[in-house]
Amino acid sequence: MKLNFIQSLFEAAAEEGPRIPHPEDTIFDGVQEAKKYVAGMAEVIKDPGSISIKWDGGIALIFGRNAQGKFFCADKYMPKKGVYPTSPEQWVEYDQARGANRNDLYAKIQTIWKGLEASVIAPGTYKGDLMAVSSNGKALPLVNGMYEFQPTTVTYRIPPSSPIGQIIKGKVAVLVVHQRDGAPWDGKTGLANNSNVAIIAPKAGINFALADPVNLRKKAEAAVNGPVAQAAEQFLKGMDGVAQAALKTYFNRKITGQTQLDVGDYLRDPKNKISGKQIKSLLGYQDANGETVPGYLENNADGYKALQDTWNAIYQYKVSLADQLEKQVTGFEQWTNGKRAGEGFVVDAKGVGLIKLVNRGVFGKAHFNK
Repeated sequence: MKLNFIQSLFEAAAEEGPRIPHPEDTIFDGVQEAKKYVAGMAEVIKDPGSISIKWDGGIALIFGRNAQGKFFCADKYMPKKGVYPTSPEQWVEYDQARGANRNDLYAKIQTIWKGLEASVIAPGTYKGDLMAVSSNGKALPLVNGMYEFQPTTVTYRIPPSSPIGQIIKGKVAVLVVHQRDGAPWDGKTGLANNSNVAIIAPKAGINFALADPVNLRKKAEAAVNGPVAQAAEQFLKGMDGVAQAALKTYFNRKITGQTQLDVGDYLRDPKNKISGKQIKSLLGYQDANGETVPGYLENNADGYKALQDTWNAIYQYKVSLADQLEKQVTGFEQWTNGKRAGEGFVVDAKGVGLIKLVNRGVFGKAHFNK
């Protein structure tokens, strides 16, 4: 059987705060934001050194040593409350005080605590994804000759003879570390593989490269730098924030297969919290004489198409980059819904910050339709 994985994870964007954006969604924040991300992707093609794998982890951990050298380990929500547990027991105390119960998680934190503490050899705050934890406190077993784990959606298969497999050998847990003190971790500073927890760098020893998908790049650049994106922005300005957010969610759910509805039927869904007045304004209505009064979407069909065209141009450009990178993952396997693919990749573009390159039609569709 597979390893025993962390189950108590959840996506809570509103609670977590700003997340790394999907480049195509930035058009909902205006033309300038979309331009910035399209330019950021072009920059990464020229300088791909910042590219790392986006690991599909079970739970994000914030850990390290404070200025006094005391070890702490928290989930990603605790620091927002000023909580930095310095023992596994404090996890339980914190959860009990707020009325929560994560018994499945406490044993795993207990299993990794001493090893993770030993791994931190320099002060700093680190962020990583816990990928797997042994169910019995012993070394992670081989499954059909491979280390195999599925923290959330992606299944990872790692040959024991590979560089990562050699790190995992004899360890009780696997942790991929992404950041040190808010910046991308360089894979060596402050942490050591000297305990029963395998510390993996996000690049997994791979030096990624990108070829310029000229036609798709030019199409995206033309969209954001020309009248198409301007029309999309004007179209969005004619809607209130609730309607804009619902439309953005619709685009996202359409690409991930979470909805097959057309935009009108989707917006009418009560779950979108759009009022009857807004529905009338957006989709139209019949007046007292039975005459059809068109709504904003119909009256501004060109603007809606411009939004679709801009979003799709950026998305296709991004996916072409993600697909190139996926083929360069070697030394282990990533599988998503029967396809050789992982969650995606993260790049750090100067002047932009972190950008995620995720094929939402593959990973997103599998993740949201389990």
